[in-house]
Amino acid sequence: MALPRITTFVKLNFLFVNNTYIMLQIPKRLTNSIDGDLVREKLIYYNSKATHHFFFGDETAIGLFNAYKEIALQNNHEYFGVVELNTHNEHVLHRLKLLIDSVPPSPGQRAQNAIQWMEDMHPNCWMAWEKATFYLAGPQELITPFREYLLQKKISATQIRITN
Repeated sequence: MALPRITTFVKLNFLFVNNTYIMLQIPKRLTNSIDGDLVREKLIYYNSKATHHFFFGDETAIGLFNAYKEIALQNNHEYFGVVELNTHNEHVLHRLKLLIDSVPPSPGQRAQNAIQWMEDMHPNCWMAWEKATFYLAGPQELITPFREYLLQKKISATQIRITN
């Protein structure tokens, strides 16, 4: 089942409490559906103590990652990431000026193209990002294999933040 083309964006609200940004709303789906935007309430924490932030997810996570991008830039932090994205939605990354790469979805083996993208990364990149906070967002069948991959690469579970 292909996800619909993304045409709508949701504004997200944040609070800054005890040196931590708390997200009050995140998009569950960003679609042009007749029901409009579906938004769920959930607390998500941005690690303001980390200087590097890595994002992984799919179409459903773009709004979240765009919000985190804004916080990272305000704090002079670095961010990067990879999303599984259908080619007809790649324009969204450019429109939002997100410094995130995209890979095509890997049907049947979710996250495999993103994992291969990580494997192809230069070893020096790992040195820069090994202390990063990793934000994984999307369906469980997508984020579970990516989380397992990060743990195999010796990324601490405390560095991985998940929303689905």
